[in-house]
Amino acid sequence: MRSCLASPKPSRNTKPSIATKPLFWDSAQAFLEEAQRLRPSLSFVDGKVYAYWKPLIDSLVGPAPLLTIQGGESVKTLPTARRLWKKLWQYRLDRGQVLFLIGGGSLLDVGAFCASTWKRGIPFVHIPTTFVAQIDAALGGKSGINFRGGKNLIGTFAQPAAIWGFTGFLETLPGQELHSGWVEALKHALLAGGALWEELLATPFSTLPKAPLLERLAAVKLEIVTSDPIEQDQRRLLNLGHTLGHVWEALSLGTEKPLTHGEAVALGLLQEAWLSHRRGLLPEPFFQQLYQKLQREELVLPLPPFTWQRWEGVLLQDKKIRAQQLYLPLWEAPGRAQVYPVEVEELRAAVRWYRAQLT
Repeated sequence: MRSCLASPKPSRNTKPSIATKPLFWDSAQAFLEEAQRLRPSLSFVDGKVYAYWKPLIDSLVGPAPLLTIQGGESVKTLPTARRLWKKLWQYRLDRGQVLFLIGGGSLLDVGAFCASTWKRGIPFVHIPTTFVAQIDAALGGKSGINFRGGKNLIGTFAQPAAIWGFTGFLETLPGQELHSGWVEALKHALLAGGALWEELLATPFSTLPKAPLLERLAAVKLEIVTSDPIEQDQRRLLNLGHTLGHVWEALSLGTEKPLTHGEAVALGLLQEAWLSHRRGLLPEPFFQQLYQKLQREELVLPLPPFTWQRWEGVLLQDKKIRAQQLYLPLWEAPGRAQVYPVEVEELRAAVRWYRAQLT
């Protein structure tokens, strides 16, 4: 933990909008020139990111206190939240100061949750360092922690004051994490359709994305979030592939090789696309395009060990359940999806179909 006697004052321009638009840079110099306009009073930083990028992050945050914490889904817990609240108390952060959150989606989730609940909300800035976070997790104003095996069951809606994405952070990502981001990008392209869908089908997932593509991908989510900031209607489309994806991610956490978020979403996308096809919503050619793309990228992976009882226990904690009815988006064509009521047995059938493909 670094410390200093006084924290610099942030810019006055920290009032969040309905949906905060991210800014992206390929150049470290341009990134720092813009980001240094707003200095934090405290920063929470992923320890691995800090080890790789210490000079850049030190320049970014200046002399303010900096706490390194581990990344990954295991950080999204009440004990971690209590630890972070204690730091907000220790450094007396208030609504006239700003907190920087530098890391992947899990750190942004728990950090934003703590910021949005501290003194009923203090300004915070997202500086996402993973592909998934830059086009998805950092956007939209959701925060959250996990509880009793369920993902993001405790959380808030709170927009960051700013979102800054530097593509250089992606150069140090493990290949598995890069693939994870491309799965979220594929989901965005499924929702957008058109040229973006064709481009994603043709792009190898080993490619490092540049700022213009990140802006296009982020714009897909931003448009939906702006129309539905607290997930009453259209925003539920962003859960494409995530209903079953979150189940597999949660069930894999206690295994030797937990799935990344993107790997789990790839499972969900394919299984839920099969259900869309089975219902007669999704034509065979589009289903095969998705299946073959995920096969080429080696993302048709084995399922984690599970029992149906445990699988259903996780599934039925899904936040999209309304009056005991499960709803999820089903894919109809590139650029077209709708939310439908779905029965648990239909999702069981999708899982059985998937398991059969692996034998």
